[in-house]
Amino acid sequence: MANTKVSHTGTVVKAGKELVSVKIEVKSACSACHAKSMCAAHDMAEKIIEAVPMEEIAEGDSVVVEMEEKFGLKAVFYVFFIPFVLMVSALFISSNFVPSEALSALISLIILVPYFVILALLKPYFAKTFVFVCRKS
Repeated sequence: MANTKVSHTGTVVKAGKELVSVKIEVKSACSACHAKSMCAAHDMAEKIIEAVPMEEIAEGDSVVVEMEEKFGLKAVFYVFFIPFVLMVSALFISSNFVPSEALSALISLIILVPYFVILALLKPYFAKTFVFVCRKS
């Protein structure tokens, strides 16, 4: 399986030796449509991403920011799949022991709080694991 990469073009807003901040424009599929001015569904936003420069980069340079696709799948696993499994498991288990359905639903939501606290505490680990790199375009 090839190492596929997800890439975005952007502009460097802050340059440093070890990290650069890159402003990228995130567009939905609708933003390229010729009828977007008549549609309320179009969406476009600017994001700032910190990336490791692979060469000498200065503020204002146009760059390509890349990340391996497998890291995106890992992120989806941590942020969506595991919480879903936790929530559904807590709902089924608590529905057998708690007489109220509303209380079972509340328990299944509350179980997510410690999980996301743990994710927040592991943020330095994830910052080292999920690394963006950038090159001049």
